[in-house]
Amino acid sequence: MLDLSLPAGLRDLLPDHSAHLAELTARLHGVFASFGYRRVLLPTLERLEVVELGLSPAATRDVLKFVEPASGEVVAIRPDITPQIARLYAARPDALPAPARLCYDGPVLRAREARAGRPREVYMAGVELLGDAGPEADAEALEVLARALERVGLRHAVIEVGHAQFAQAVVRAAGLPPDAQEEATVALSRKDEVTLAALSRRGRGAKAACDALPSLAGLYGDGALERARRVARAAPAASAALRELEAALRKARSRGLTQVAVDLGEVRELGYYTGITFTAYAPGAGSWVASGGRYDDLLARFGRPGRAIGFGFDLEFATQALERAGVRAPPRARARSRIRK
Repeated sequence: MLDLSLPAGLRDLLPDHSAHLAELTARLHGVFASFGYRRVLLPTLERLEVVELGLSPAATRDVLKFVEPASGEVVAIRPDITPQIARLYAARPDALPAPARLCYDGPVLRAREARAGRPREVYMAGVELLGDAGPEADAEALEVLARALERVGLRHAVIEVGHAQFAQAVVRAAGLPPDAQEEATVALSRKDEVTLAALSRRGRGAKAACDALPSLAGLYGDGALERARRVARAAPAASAALRELEAALRKARSRGLTQVAVDLGEVRELGYYTGITFTAYAPGAGSWVASGGRYDDLLARFGRPGRAIGFGFDLEFATQALERAGVRAPPRARARSRIRK
């Protein structure tokens, strides 16, 4: 008998749910366009070497790849759209002078199911600001994200802001051996102060950095910046990261952003973030609804050096948050769903 089930981690989207995702995408693009971001459409397949160029070794394990029958090339189904944007930006400087403001939407596919119930196929929509840097550019990205959250109805979402180099700088200054550094990354993702304290005893670096290591697990919430300043004294690179973060926050708050919190113990898995990072959480969603940050080294990997920042919405979790808040679908989507042929 024919098995009509889907491969693990994949799902069909029925009409009402599909209409909600389509309406959500349209509303997001309306906000993106109001800030000058132009939409690009990108292929689902890329050469494997291009995909691997944009990801960390750990992230490449989740790439679904195969041999393309016509050419014999090894190609991959995109697990992330930001490296594709970087490839396009490098390939077409004639059409995309700096700074370039681009936006996108579409599915990404990973070889394995991720944490927090995240399916293998994820529908994303986001923006990338390429060839621009500094607190103004960082604040612009935060403002676009905040306005997008408001526009789709996620007014109670909170944006947690950190810096990719802060925790790493303390870990490096502590002089942990390579295996312990990997354990520290896992412990940081879990806010596991006990494990970090045990790892700090294996450090061979500055005593102040070893002593500060467990504190990384608590650098969020009220007073996080003040606690971070004390931790940063143990590592000069952490101090520089903190200054960048505070400059971006000052600019963002001058633009009226209030739903911004700090989390300096956050770690990222994709391997290309270099500066401020941010994640939006909304009540009712099983995981983050949007995530991004600064990636100043990625463009150079593709041959066109430049600084950049961007973020992507997970449309599935954004929809989940809206539906659990009692918003089954935006009005126009509901109206269309009542039409009968």
